[in-house]
Amino acid sequence: MSNCKKLIVQPVTAENFSKLGKVLRIPVEGEMKPLLESSFFKHYGPLGFIDCEGPVEFGITTFQKRELIVDKLEQHAKTPELLYAIDGGFIMPVAPIILKDGAAYPDLEQIIAIHVKQGEGILFDDGIWHWAPYPYDKNSSSVLVCFKKGTAEDDIVIRGLEEKYLIIVGG
Repeated sequence: MSNCKKLIVQPVTAENFSKLGKVLRIPVEGEMKPLLESSFFKHYGPLGFIDCEGPVEFGITTFQKRELIVDKLEQHAKTPELLYAIDGGFIMPVAPIILKDGAAYPDLEQIIAIHVKQGEGILFDDGIWHWAPYPYDKNSSSVLVCFKKGTAEDDIVIRGLEEKYLIIVGG
């Protein structure tokens, strides 16, 4: 699609996600000392926090393969959100917040498309703009979703984008 801006998919890292939230993954040996350890387990933590001042809701969402076009983004202003890749990797367009005339908008100068591998998760800070994940290399993939109870009903803003973005894999 020639009328789209290109958005090159990049692997999610602590560095490229630092202004958006935290990356959660099993630490490689020597990267982090286990908090708890025995002869048969290692517990690494804390890897991140969700402070919602109330109950935290867990759900599973399954996404279908579709055209890699981004024409809108969503935001949850009052809660962080965890997305954890259960059965396949996913691509996620994500952008930080910029304020215009007292309202929150996605900062499209800093939008990125990240690849989250199966077994990895991302923990968005409050208000970070994103869209529904795109399966990376399967026809569908599922993610564990965690945020403040009622977020899907009471704390979702969706903004259409003036320009569309074409996600480029392997770019």
